[in-house]
Amino acid sequence: MKRKIVLSLILCLAVTFTACLETEKKNNKQDINITQNQEGVTFTDSLGRELTVSKADRVVTLLGSFCDEWMVAGGSVVGTASDTFTSYDFVFDESVANTGSNLHPDVENIINLEPDLVIASSKLDGQVEIKETLENAGITVAYFNVDNFDDYSKTMEIFTTITKRDDLYKQNVTDVSNQIEAAKSQIDGRKPKVLFIRAAASSVKVKTSTGTVGGEILKDLDTVNIADSNKSLEDLSMEAILLEDPDYIFVTVQGSDVDKALENVNKLLISNPAWNSLTAVKNNNYYVLDKMLYNSKPNAKWGEAYKKLADIIYPKN
Repeated sequence: MKRKIVLSLILCLAVTFTACLETEKKNNKQDINITQNQEGVTFTDSLGRELTVSKADRVVTLLGSFCDEWMVAGGSVVGTASDTFTSYDFVFDESVANTGSNLHPDVENIINLEPDLVIASSKLDGQVEIKETLENAGITVAYFNVDNFDDYSKTMEIFTTITKRDDLYKQNVTDVSNQIEAAKSQIDGRKPKVLFIRAAASSVKVKTSTGTVGGEILKDLDTVNIADSNKSLEDLSMEAILLEDPDYIFVTVQGSDVDKALENVNKLLISNPAWNSLTAVKNNNYYVLDKMLYNSKPNAKWGEAYKKLADIIYPKN
């Protein structure tokens, strides 16, 4: 009997130990683990793969925000996604190629550019699907996911290590982190309720506190996103919004047709007679936010993004 008990305890300990190891592996999967040697810069991307970049003279980015971040880190590109040309103010010469939309990259064009490195998004299926094709062509493709400042700072550590620009890490991460902390110092403990909406020409969606730039910043500013605990809001239920009665309502826009996106918000929500009875509306706390700060990744402007929301929610006297 004692032997059975001992054996059971050993098995339980073994299972617990194995579970701990698995948990540690999952946690470590997000670690960047940057090392440098004669072969180049080695790091772990967001797909959990260990990659080594020995050369990054010819870089292609498959997302406008990644192009912005790579250039903030001191890099340059030979090709980038179409949204880089339409949403950012970069002035490229004719040698920089358009590699197609971020949803459907032009693989043939990317390969013809003969890049040393392709920077891609692990959140977009169309970019993940071309991984094997690019690797078979002998191209290193690294995947990243940036939803919040912590993600950005880790990615920037990789980028600035590759570009050998520690000064730009300090300027665009360390100093920006200080700006964020200053904005967070305005938090007064009220925990206001917020409704965060992302509007596009084709849809209007309520977003939770995770997975979007605006949602993550609002969460870090100690607000309560009413969509986190009420699934009815996913269907843009005015009844659910009235029930939760948020203190603030924020809208950010996705896509180039801002007017159409806001027209959809008006049609689905603002035109409803019950809209004006909401606390946020009565207190003039309905705001349309800059999409470059709260839908796209703000990169070097994370501090500005935090500051603007902090000034709205926790204004200084």
